[in-house]
Amino acid sequence: MNSRTVRAAMPAFASLVVLLASPSTQAGTQTVSFTTEKIFEAEHGDIANRWETQTDATEPNTRYVVVPTGPVPSVPDAVAELSYTVQADVAANYVLWMRVLAPNSYSDSLYWTNDERNNSIFWFNDSYNKWVWVMVSKSLPLSAGPHTLKVKYHNAGMRIDRILLTKRGYFKPTGIGEAPTVYNSMPPSSYNVALPQPPLNEHPRLLLRAGDLQDIRNREAEAALRANDRSPEYQAMNAAWGRLRAFAKNNPSGTLPPPPKPGDPADAKKELAKYCGLAAETVRAKALLHLIDSDEQSGRHAISLMEGYFDTCKIDNTRAIGETIWLSAIVYDWCYWLMNTDQRTAYIERFVALASKMEIGFPPVNQSAVTGHSSEAQLLRDQLSAGIAFYDETTAVYQLAAGRILQEFIAPRELVYKSHSHHQGDSYGPYRYTWDVYAAWIFQRMGAGNVFPSTQQYTPYQWLYTRRPDGQLMRDGDSYQGGYNAFNTYWNQIGTYMLTASYYDEPYLKDEFVRQLALAAQSPTPDARHPYDDLSMVVLNKPQLANTDTKTLPLSRYFAEPAGQMVARTGWSEGVQMQSPAVVATMKVGGYYFANHQHLDAGHFQLYYKGNLAIDSGLYEGVLGTTSQSYGSAHDSNYHKRTVAHNAMLVYKDGEKFINTASNDGGQRFVLAEPATLTALKDDKNGYRVANVLKHEIGPDNSTPDYSYLKGDIAPAYSDKISNYTRSFVFLNLKNNAHPAALLVLDKVKSSNKDFKKTWLLHSVQEPALDSQTATIKRDTDGYNGKLINRTLLPLEATLTKVGGKDQEYSVYDGSTGRYVNYPISLMDHKGLKFSEEPGAWRVEVSPKEAAEADVFFNVMQVMDADSALPPLATDAVVSASMHGVKIDNRVVLFAKDDADLSGTASFELATADTLRVLVTDLSQGYWSVSRNGAPATVEYEVGAEDGTMYFVAAGAGSYTLRQASKRTLPAPPVLTSLPLPAPK
Repeated sequence: MNSRTVRAAMPAFASLVVLLASPSTQAGTQTVSFTTEKIFEAEHGDIANRWETQTDATEPNTRYVVVPTGPVPSVPDAVAELSYTVQADVAANYVLWMRVLAPNSYSDSLYWTNDERNNSIFWFNDSYNKWVWVMVSKSLPLSAGPHTLKVKYHNAGMRIDRILLTKRGYFKPTGIGEAPTVYNSMPPSSYNVALPQPPLNEHPRLLLRAGDLQDIRNREAEAALRANDRSPEYQAMNAAWGRLRAFAKNNPSGTLPPPPKPGDPADAKKELAKYCGLAAETVRAKALLHLIDSDEQSGRHAISLMEGYFDTCKIDNTRAIGETIWLSAIVYDWCYWLMNTDQRTAYIERFVALASKMEIGFPPVNQSAVTGHSSEAQLLRDQLSAGIAFYDETTAVYQLAAGRILQEFIAPRELVYKSHSHHQGDSYGPYRYTWDVYAAWIFQRMGAGNVFPSTQQYTPYQWLYTRRPDGQLMRDGDSYQGGYNAFNTYWNQIGTYMLTASYYDEPYLKDEFVRQLALAAQSPTPDARHPYDDLSMVVLNKPQLANTDTKTLPLSRYFAEPAGQMVARTGWSEGVQMQSPAVVATMKVGGYYFANHQHLDAGHFQLYYKGNLAIDSGLYEGVLGTTSQSYGSAHDSNYHKRTVAHNAMLVYKDGEKFINTASNDGGQRFVLAEPATLTALKDDKNGYRVANVLKHEIGPDNSTPDYSYLKGDIAPAYSDKISNYTRSFVFLNLKNNAHPAALLVLDKVKSSNKDFKKTWLLHSVQEPALDSQTATIKRDTDGYNGKLINRTLLPLEATLTKVGGKDQEYSVYDGSTGRYVNYPISLMDHKGLKFSEEPGAWRVEVSPKEAAEADVFFNVMQVMDADSALPPLATDAVVSASMHGVKIDNRVVLFAKDDADLSGTASFELATADTLRVLVTDLSQGYWSVSRNGAPATVEYEVGAEDGTMYFVAAGAGSYTLRQASKRTLPAPPVLTSLPLPAPK
């Protein structure tokens, strides 16, 4: 034997029987005995006729057999040119592999036969002139006992190095064929974080343990008893149990039905995916009922069905591969005691082969630890689940998956979760957040406790607050839900709320979960890309958890950095109410830019009243002609993700270049790459910091506030074309049925060149009407009845322009031509059913009449019914030397004119005799008094650093003076409570 043969003679598979003693000369016959697989050298059989043994010039240890020259044989008889005797220890269907090298297409075939049966020809058409393993026969039935394998050349030049027989249909040899056990070949973990360990020799331990089974049985019984009551939760649980038992009952044989026959190629993948989805449901049902019913047959069926799933459901994309891995982990763990060593080894080897094809790879070291596809199921459910299932046989899978999660994934989420929101928006946010919660459940049920920050539980509050009365969500980031939810339906993320509410015993989220269950039953599109699965419903849901009505939550909520966002409402609604009087406003400063599905929208706002009035423009998924458009399309990269598609500020610098895009929209700089780690995210040189919250406050109380205030520094979001930029928002709940709310936006912008044109944007669905300094936007189609009136107080004599309409809906100004360029997209074909997309078609652009380095924009928006005969409220500027101010209805709001906070003294004039509530912002920290017409002040208001505001009642016309003191010299004022909410219409 040469040295390579010695090294490879005993591949270390657990079930392998050693090579039987036999002659190693060319004249002898090599007899090999095996149970699972065996690799042997081609030159160690009987070699006859023109075959020769040679040595590879580039691999001195590689010897092979070859027919160097000669004619093609006319008859493929069974002459024993190469003959091998093999001893199969068990009867099975085997796979025959050979390691071959074909120098060219004229030497790429051979004849082979087994036990003198009919000869078969094998054609090799892979890469030439290199050693590769090729599958000669996918199914070679061998009974237990000796067999003869023969090979005859067809074309001269084909080289054969090694031969493999294996009964593992999924196994593919690599390299020269050494195959150490999967346990020993896995790389060690390099993570230094302390890992909680799965309980050894205890199964089940994935998602449930033996101590959980009786509770699950009790819940099934309770769901059955309460099937006829009106509880959506118990109805859903009973239905889930019904489906699980039906899947198990409908497959009594434990074998999968034949897969669909290929039909229309366009539908083949879709049909296979549907088939595999139903097959997976059956496997899960069988595995679960094996535990719940103590049914051994059900468990054995799950194992045999999983074998069929492995063979049939070979869909090579990461999410489908992940479903296979997760499903196999469930079967492995829940049916562990019914499996033998060979079966367990096969599952682990399949895992390695499958996981290596995932985007995150195996070991799972690829992609970002902060965002992206790595933040989905492939690590947080699939590979983690496999690691827990396999832990008795190999610790490596768990150490690699859990090690990366705990060392690299937790810290970025701690940063994000403190904001009680998610950076990936209204669609991808819930989707990716759900996988974090799923991982939390997996760790907890394994016995590790809570490994994620406890602030994780509040993330869904972002979607509670941005729920619109029409059942949709305020758009944020790459929003796909509109394209999958029918119009006039309640968008759902049932699994998100169920998993979080049950994990954290969260009563508000439980209330929303039950609401979504009830409303989904009424929808023609109930799943809409955010389905919940029956297994999670019956294993993880807590029906005994009480709920608290979300309508009792405070009307406004601040979502801290890195979100830096305020959501303000005038009320809550129930279900889908197109004519609800509730107003919803979102005001975003921002913090960090996480890329991927996040937009360049620092400073963006939206406003909803009986329809979306100030909107987020563009479309994530659509069509251009007949071609699907989505992530990275021309529309997406040149318009949809860009600042121009948002209610934000443009500063146009001629010739400015943006990464990976053709357009210069004048907006915020594009950071294309996702941050790989928390360290990369927080490193200033990488440019992910785009804004800083300067002030925020909700007052005078949190429950039904009169105002919601947010101010931020947004200059970091732009290139050096901007040297200073702050945006201040004040949302006023006017508590007036006819004029329910107003949104004030003050921008102070300084560019590095006065010729860089500044443009303030306001997007809409319907065409706006312009009249001098006023823009009016209606939303009075499709059952809506809202109207927005925007008055531009500053710049004085501003230029208002409307852009949009047919063939200009998504247009960007091109300075080189002086024209607008449209980046079109159309809605997907919903086959006659109206869906919820809301891409918009118009915008108002507000710019100064004269160019200047520094400009101030002061816009006051109010909302009312579109069909109201009442005039809008007057918006009167307030006279002050040091402050910009406006009076609207019974409120006055004031902002500092300078960039610095007000200090010392400041004054303003009020012309009305009415009693008004006054909000002063931009005050320095300290104690401030207010006096009217020179009368001495009687109280002092404490102004904090985080808010910088004072809120007081002004009793009539006159001159008001504010004075600052470093310490208290006067009594504190009595507590000022919020104005009462109006009676419902």
